[in-house]
Amino acid sequence: MANEHFEFDVGLSFAGEQRDYVEKVAADLRARGIRPFYDDYEKETLWGKDLYEHLSEVYQYMCEYCVIFISEDYARKVLPNRERQSAQARAMKEKREYILPARFDDTAIPGLLDTVGYIDLDGVTPKQLGSLIASKLGKPIRKNYLPPTLDRLFERLGIEDDQRLQSEVSSIAWSFLDSLRRMSADERRAVIRLIQYGCPAGLPDNIHINTDLLRRQTEMSVARLKRLLGGVRSLGFSCSVSQDSEHDAEIPGETLGDTHLFYLTWFDLSDRDTQYPELLVALEMISGATEDYCDGCGSEFLERLDFSQLASATASTDSHAPES
Repeated sequence: MANEHFEFDVGLSFAGEQRDYVEKVAADLRARGIRPFYDDYEKETLWGKDLYEHLSEVYQYMCEYCVIFISEDYARKVLPNRERQSAQARAMKEKREYILPARFDDTAIPGLLDTVGYIDLDGVTPKQLGSLIASKLGKPIRKNYLPPTLDRLFERLGIEDDQRLQSEVSSIAWSFLDSLRRMSADERRAVIRLIQYGCPAGLPDNIHINTDLLRRQTEMSVARLKRLLGGVRSLGFSCSVSQDSEHDAEIPGETLGDTHLFYLTWFDLSDRDTQYPELLVALEMISGATEDYCDGCGSEFLERLDFSQLASATASTDSHAPES
C-alpha cells in the first residue's frame, strides 16, 4: 500500500546504458497512475541542483520503494552507486523490503546479499515489470495525490489537444495541491467548500458565496471563517467580504437580516510563468475530484486531497452508487 508521505511511489535507479528499457518501465508506471522517480520526468526540478546530494535525498527519503536495475554498467558508475548507497541506508534503517532488485546480469553489488529476491529481466518486458511493480505497491489509499497524467482535467478544461496548455495547467495543479497541503485542516476545509459550493459567475477573477451558506457547509461561524480565509494570503489566496445590496434590493418589503458574500481569488505564487486562469484550474480540480462519487465519498477524497479522479488511469466509480 503506497504511503501518503512519499512524493514518489517508486524510485528507478539505473545506468544510462539501460535507459531505453527503464524509460518504457517508467512510461508504463505513469499510465497506471503510479508516480515513478525517473530523471527525465524531473528535468525542471533537477536543473541547477547538486545531483549528488539531491538524488541521495530522493532515494533515501522520497520514495515508497526503490527498484535497482543491476548491470555491469550500474556497478562501475559513481552516481548510480551513490543512489544505491542511499537506498541501502534507508533499507537498513527501516529493516523492510525497500530495495527491489531487477537484474540485467549477474554482477555483484556491494551490500546486496545473494539471498535477496530479485527479478531476472531476461525475457521480461517493461510492461511486465511495470505490472510486477504495481502488484508490489498494492492498492493505495492515496493522500496528497495528483496523478502523473491529468487527462480528465484536460478534458474538463477543453485542452485535450493543446500540449502547451496542458503543461501549464499541470504546473498550476501541482501548485494548487501544494497550497492546500500547507494549510491547516480547517483552512483547507473553508477554502475547498468555498470553491466547491461558490458561484463561478465571476471567473476567472473570483468565486463568491453567501457567507451564511458557507457557514452551513463548514459548520463554522462567519467570524471564524473570516479569520481562516484571511490567514491564507501567504499561499496566494485573497478573500474579501461585501454586502450583497443588489440581491437585497430584489426582495420586496422589509429585508430581514443582511446578505453578505465572500469573494475568493487565488494566484500561483511559484516562479513558473503561467498565464492560464489559475482559479479556473482550481475549480475544475475540486469539481473533478468528486466526479462519479456521492457527496459523502467525494468529501473523503477532498479531505485526503486525493485527486485520483482527474486521470483515467486512476479514476474509479462509487461502489455503492445506484445503477442507472
